Amino acid sequence: MSMVRNFKSAKVQLTLIGDKHPKGVTHLFNNVIERVTDEQLTSLTQAIEILTSEKCNGANVIATDHVAID
Repeated sequence: MSMVRNFKSAKVQLTLIGDKHPKGVTHLFNNVIERVTDEQLTSLTQAIEILTSEKCNGANVIATDHVAID
């Protein structure tokens, strides 16, 4: 039996904290490239912080692969 793994999709989930969300709120961004770099992730978090006036407390990069089994 052999398996072939192919990239299917990726997402970034940011946790933001601010006056309206003192415990934090998560926002999910779909259609992320397969290997997002640290610089790209930093640019995204900085842009979202500017747009929302909240502070990014953490990020999760979620990648999904499709595995075909022969």
